[in-house]
Amino acid sequence: MSGPHKPPSAPPDAVLPLTITSTTPTEEWCTTCKAYTRLTGELLALTTYGVTALGPWTYCDICDDDPTTPNDRRPNRG
Repeated sequence: MSGPHKPPSAPPDAVLPLTITSTTPTEEWCTTCKAYTRLTGELLALTTYGVTALGPWTYCDICDDDPTTPNDRRPNRG
């Protein structure tokens, strides 16, 4: 065999359109701050192949414990 051999080229990256969305959130009782301030919903992945349920999500406007968010919104409990 003569000459350099070229390795086979890799197939192009697949492009899959993906949209992440949520069901309509419902208001629930937050056991931490004792108020109806918790929102709950289901995360969904929408693709050309259909809908996949990714799992539940929850968020409370009062006791959001995201470390990047300042705690200025928490009520004074003193």
